[in-house]
Amino acid sequence: MHYLIGLISAVAMLIFALSRLQRAGLDLNALNPFLWHRRAQWRRLHASKPLYSLDKPMDVAALLLLATAKCEGEISAGQKKFLLHTFKQEFHLSDKEAAGLLTSSAYLMRDELYIANQLDKVLARSKQAFTPEQAESTIEMMQRLSWLDGEPNDEQAKLIDNTKQILTLTASSGSTWS
Repeated sequence: MHYLIGLISAVAMLIFALSRLQRAGLDLNALNPFLWHRRAQWRRLHASKPLYSLDKPMDVAALLLLATAKCEGEISAGQKKFLLHTFKQEFHLSDKEAAGLLTSSAYLMRDELYIANQLDKVLARSKQAFTPEQAESTIEMMQRLSWLDGEPNDEQAKLIDNTKQILTLTASSGSTWS
């Protein structure tokens, strides 16, 4: 009988201590290993830059085209016109959708000055989705854009070569942009 009273007292003191710790600011949910694992997965998924989470080839191609144009600094009016025309013709988008794609690509690149060093991170989630035709089309569009204002500079050439190297190794067979 005295063991039962001791056990009930110990449980009551444990509950009282946990209650006081919770009132003092300790989050008892932090001790839950299942909740911790879920939070760690969520943090890993959403703490990275949105630039590295692109998985659609069209979005990545648009980003790479904008990066090619921004290798010389800010994009010119001619480059912007070329980008919008290319988005409409190659990706079969309306005027509004092409402008939205350019705007969203510019937003994703707002903090990046030079994307060639992080190209493997940018293409990590999408390179398997590129078909050989899409990879070839992306590289060809990047080359046309680099020659728009004269001969391409070293940064543009490096970006195009790195893109060509990554995309041609991993491109799978499939359809065109549509």
